[in-house]
Amino acid sequence: MHGHPGAPGGVPAGWPGRRPAARPAPDWTPGRFHWGDAVVVLVYVALMVLGLGLWLAVSLGLVPGDLEAFDLVRDGFTVNIVSYAILVVLVLAVAWRPLVTSLRVFRTGTWWKLLLLPATWLACIVVNVIVLSLIGEAQTSANQAALEEMTTQAPPVLMILMTVVAAPLVEEYLFRHLLIGKLSRWINVWVCAVVSVLAFTLLHFLGTGGDFRLVETVPYLTLAVAITVSYILMGRSFGYAVLLHMVNNGIAIAMLYLVAPLLPDTLPGPTAPTTALAPLLALLG
Repeated sequence: MHGHPGAPGGVPAGWPGRRPAARPAPDWTPGRFHWGDAVVVLVYVALMVLGLGLWLAVSLGLVPGDLEAFDLVRDGFTVNIVSYAILVVLVLAVAWRPLVTSLRVFRTGTWWKLLLLPATWLACIVVNVIVLSLIGEAQTSANQAALEEMTTQAPPVLMILMTVVAAPLVEEYLFRHLLIGKLSRWINVWVCAVVSVLAFTLLHFLGTGGDFRLVETVPYLTLAVAITVSYILMGRSFGYAVLLHMVNNGIAIAMLYLVAPLLPDTLPGPTAPTTALAPLLALLG
């Protein structure tokens, strides 16, 4: 008995007993680490250390001269926007190709993948509301409070560019594209995912000096898990992770600028209008 022509082992493709063909790998694989990645990481760490050092020096009164002239919110925003501008240029110079090619994920199932972006945000909100209602009322983290304060002093266009465009691009490059996409060539992808989630969450509490409540981390953990799982399930698409993060931050910023001012000031609490929106605004990461 002769096998089917062209079929190894004599078993035609699709017949019982023949292994199904392996799913082809996406053509937007993250690739290997290279010197450009090291440059971005080193600059990121240097800017972070510089920013934290400046904040600490001003807070402790170690900066000589007239401290009244230094505003932690206004000048802190300036430091942030300049730092992000530098990092965005570096990230685009190093990773523009994988960013663009990874958007090919939308070539199939375009509409449901686009709908998943706001749907994932909504799912995070639902999870936050449920978890926070079980373990206690929503708490405003120092990171969230600082961003809310910046919206009252920083130019809206620059604030939107920083939080909706720059921050998602830089953070997804570091925490998904590098920590999962590239590191998973040597370490199990789900181990990388756990490291990414924890690193992303803790990043937003560096300025607290460890003085924060665990309940404050819930929204950031939720967001980190949602983006990380989406990134992996979408074939480690850098572009998809960036868009998901942009949608999340975009909705949160829209709430701050468009909804919070409409809420009555008679609501209880020291930051009444934004406290009412805490489950939504807490996802601004």
